Amino acid sequence: MDLKRFFRERGYAEEVLAKPPTVILNFGLVTERVEGNLVILSDDRPLLIANYAPGAVRSRERGLLAYARLAYPQKPPALALQTNGREFALLEVASGKEIAFGGPEIVPPYEKLKDFSLPPPLDSRKRLIEEKILFIQTTGG
Repeated sequence: MDLKRFFRERGYAEEVLAKPPTVILNFGLVTERVEGNLVILSDDRPLLIANYAPGAVRSRERGLLAYARLAYPQKPPALALQTNGREFALLEVASGKEIAFGGPEIVPPYEKLKDFSLPPPLDSRKRLIEEKILFIQTTGG
């Protein structure tokens, strides 16, 4: 699934769609590079991170939350969207709660993204936890 095309078809402007940064995790002798699919920006501030992967959507939610928090530790996005192309889960990054699940109709329009409160910066204690979660989610343990 081409997420950029998906969002453009829903009225999102090309200039707000970008590739999110790579998160590099180092645990002992293992270095893992985790890349996201798409971020939606407003004035260089991330509003939503979207990820496509085949399979069970809900099984990937926690890893996406960790990625969203680590990719933008000073200014995390308000929302994260996990999809397999048929099912979509919209998550609140601050609380980690799923706020909507269903088809593409759950994706808010761009202007509504600005209504969601942005989470605080990621503190150093939580950063280590998120790094471990993302490592486990991307490597299988």
